[in-house]
Amino acid sequence: MKHHKNIVRYIYLLFAALTFAPALLFGQSAAMTDKIWNAVGGKSKWESTKYIMFTVSGNNKYPAVSGSRKFLLDKQSGNVRFEGTLNNENVVALINVQSQKLNHIYDENGSELTLQEYKSVLPDLIDQYNLDLKVLSLPISILAANISGQDNSKIINAEKLQKLDFSNFLGSKGSFYVSEETGFIKRLEINNKTFAVNGYKDIGNGLVLPTSFKSSGDNITYQKVASFTEMEPEKFKEF
Repeated sequence: MKHHKNIVRYIYLLFAALTFAPALLFGQSAAMTDKIWNAVGGKSKWESTKYIMFTVSGNNKYPAVSGSRKFLLDKQSGNVRFEGTLNNENVVALINVQSQKLNHIYDENGSELTLQEYKSVLPDLIDQYNLDLKVLSLPISILAANISGQDNSKIINAEKLQKLDFSNFLGSKGSFYVSEETGFIKRLEINNKTFAVNGYKDIGNGLVLPTSFKSSGDNITYQKVASFTEMEPEKFKEF
């Protein structure tokens, strides 16, 4: 009889562990998600930001796009102004990432170039832009990456960090670590690389984003970042 009671008790404890532990971890994950949003200034800050400008170096993943590059984007319309090196030429390209269209392209002196010559590299340019924007907006873009919580924290550089896993960020699985005090993401583990995430800056209107991602031999730096609520429409129409 006593043996039977022990079995029943064991089954109950196992059921409780399987039922309440995931719920507890989900609660921890949800609380950390709120903390991440608060750290960047809040969801309303991101949603009210219409234009973002950034200059980035490193993380060149597409052969047609090389060197440091500058993007100005209209979040609502999908219009993007690119200034940088495309097919080994310094150009200004005006594209729309929603319609996947190249509208105008100019050389560095403002002379308009033939669109047909650059249409074949448009996918590279759009993919590089999407990659650069997702890394810059890491605290926001990673929240849509199927996050799962862990009862796991580490002390790194005298700071207590909570570990969270993701199943689909930039097409990969991995982990990231969030400061339990500030809500800033301080570490990213993806594709067998570990990035230290730092350089958080108020880019305008109270929106705070990271600008430095350092790994062994693979550094990504956003030298200039700014957000705007208004912008001259000509920036997306002419040189």
